[in-house]
Amino acid sequence: MHYTEESNALDYFERAAQFIREASTDNQAWKWVIFALHGALYGFAICACKGTNYENVTTKTKWGLRLISFSEALAACQDPQRMQMTVLSKPLSLTNDQRAAITHLQHALRNPFEHYIPLSWHVELHGMPEIAIHCIQVIRFLALDTRNYTMLAEGQYARIDSLAAETIAFLRTTPLHLENNAT
Repeated sequence: MHYTEESNALDYFERAAQFIREASTDNQAWKWVIFALHGALYGFAICACKGTNYENVTTKTKWGLRLISFSEALAACQDPQRMQMTVLSKPLSLTNDQRAAITHLQHALRNPFEHYIPLSWHVELHGMPEIAIHCIQVIRFLALDTRNYTMLAEGQYARIDSLAAETIAFLRTTPLHLENNAT
């Protein structure tokens, strides 16, 4: 097997889409949606702010190189000076809903799952489609619209674009989304 930061991020995104479809009939799949969305966000954020130099996304410690954190990567993607790598470059600009969705995904969902403390924990599923939709919108922007040396094959650009559109359209038809958005 061979992975690049781009192929790894795309794998996470494809898994997120797969688990989102499974979650329509299996609530346990939402746990894997959370991990996969977080991995895709982090991966494409690293790709977007890395440019042509991996040192842009690493820090030196006494133990060697360390990848910048998820929060550091997202902050870097929002920094216009850091993201200005070409004349076509665009920094990430999060809406309030996107920022809230990412914060909830990371702090209320992903981190407690990843660093699970033995306890009984109930996860509210209403709102999950909206969180996923906002995260997918950000993933799509990071992968396709920052225009910062992301090394994807032509087919991969099209795959990300169609996967984002199809998955968002699917999420908007799910009972959880419809129940949460009924007026």
